This record gives sequence, structure tokens and C-alpha cells, in this order.
Amino acid sequence: MQAGTIIGGRYQLLSPVGEGGMSTVWRGVARSSEVFARPIAIKVMNRAFSAVQPHLGMFLEEARIGAELQHAHLVQVFDFVAEPGATGASYCLVMEWIEGIDLRSLIRTMARLERPIPWGLVVHVSIGVLRGLAAAHERRLPDGTPAPVIHRDVSPQNILLGLNGGIKLGDFGMARARDRSAALTAPGIVKGTVSYMAPETFTGKPPLPEGDLFSLACTMWEALAGERLFEAATDAAVVEAIRGGKVRPLDDRRPDLPPRLVAAVHRALATDPAKRFPSARAMVQELNEILRQSGPWIDSDVIIGMTVAQARAAQ
Repeated sequence: MQAGTIIGGRYQLLSPVGEGGMSTVWRGVARSSEVFARPIAIKVMNRAFSAVQPHLGMFLEEARIGAELQHAHLVQVFDFVAEPGATGASYCLVMEWIEGIDLRSLIRTMARLERPIPWGLVVHVSIGVLRGLAAAHERRLPDGTPAPVIHRDVSPQNILLGLNGGIKLGDFGMARARDRSAALTAPGIVKGTVSYMAPETFTGKPPLPEGDLFSLACTMWEALAGERLFEAATDAAVVEAIRGGKVRPLDDRRPDLPPRLVAAVHRALATDPAKRFPSARAMVQELNEILRQSGPWIDSDVIIGMTVAQARAAQ
């Protein structure tokens, strides 16, 4: 597809803003009249993958989950479009546009400037992500049956920060919903970003909410330290480090951190899932208490927005 293409009769592609192996994300606009135009993000599945299972199944599952999960800290999915074409359909997700920066870009920019990210900002961002995860983990079917959604790819590039101070967790393309009787990938295939995966992921066991907490803790460690926690020359070496529980002390990198915050991050990084926080909400409570003990952190949305603006200007 190219700029100017109209999707679904009312969504126009403007410019590509990010590309993964399976899809390309475009900045777009939704028009319903001459006076109404809304900025949107359009995730277009690359045609080479659209006829291949399980890739198409994963994309359709992302659309299904996105339509059901409604929360202030989750990127909202507005529409799913199967656009017919001469060589087959093009599949597109129409999503909320976040004017800002992803956390990975913020971490890299601040590291280049040799400026640590304020720990209070990292905690506030983490609380927002955890609240979004809680909504996914606590999902229920219309009859009340628990049907949790496990994200499985909580990482800095999937956490979006807005110029307005908004905090959004996106990209449920790797998610696993408990109401599906079969996985969308063959046994033994690992999905997600390896450096942020929980150790139990590599054992082939079904994903659990505690795995998302481990991934977020890896992200927190990186945001606070300014470097990736599990880094090695090969994926195999990364996996070995994760499974071995080789977590470097966070306060060695950031001696200004409250000891209780360091303990919380290390608790969520426990190799044994049972030793982590029992839920996303439990971790939110602990982080909120850390903020309360440190004194008021007023207007967090303003501080986040200002930090995002500064980072974008420095890129």
C-alpha cells in the first residue's frame, strides 16, 4: 500500500511510522464528513503474511481482543477492515493515534543525553501499564466466566507516552486469550521479545499473568538503569541469563532509588512466578505506597508530557 490509499471507504493512509516483520503501522485520518477528520493509526498486515497461518490467525486474534478490551491505559481498537484486492485481501486494524513517543525511544534518548529518567516518572508509567494489564488479566466473558488475556510482549516499544501525559499499552498481537481452546502457534514456538520474557515462557507452560509482571519489571529496570537488563550476543545466551535468574542489582546503577522500589522491581523479577506479586493490582498498590512515602508527585501527566516533548526535540 502507499500514501493516499483509502481503507474501508473512510480511512486514509498518510505516512508509515513503524514496521515489524508482519505488519506496518501508518499514520492515518478518519473522515466522515467535510468537517470531521480524526487522526488514527492503521496497522496493515503485510501481504506476504496474510495467507500464512498462524500469522493471519494472530492478526485476527489481535482484532478480536482489541475490540473487547476497553481501558484508559490500553490503545483502543476502533475497527477491523478486510480490504479486497486483485491478489487477495488486505487486513487492517484501525486504532487510536497516540501523539508522543514510545518508552524505548525515551530510554535511548535520555541515555544518549546522559540524563536518568526520574524514578517517579517510571513508577507512574508502570502504574498506568499495570492498570491496563489488570483490565486484560481480569477479563470475563458475558456469562461471567473468567477469560484473562495475557499480553506476552510487554516491552518498552509497546508502551506509548503522549504529549498530553497519557500512558498506553499497545500491541496485543502476541496476546493469548484464555477462552481459546488451542494456541495459535505450534508447540515449542516462543513469541514476544526475548529479552523481556519470563523464565517459565521457555518451558512451554501456558502463559500466566505473572509473566506480564516479569516483563514489566524488566522494562522498569531498563528505564531506571538506562540499559537493558538481559543483553547478550545471542538469543540463546539471553535465555540462559533469564532462566538462571541473573539479575544485576538495580541500586548499583541508581543509588538514588528508594530501597522499597528496588525491592519491588526485584520481587517482580523472581524466577519463580509464585514469588512475584500475585496480581497486577497488587503491584499497583505497592508502587502507589512507594510514591506516597516519598512525598507528593503532583501533576504527573504534565511532567510526563514535558519529558516526552523534550525527548522528541532531542531525537
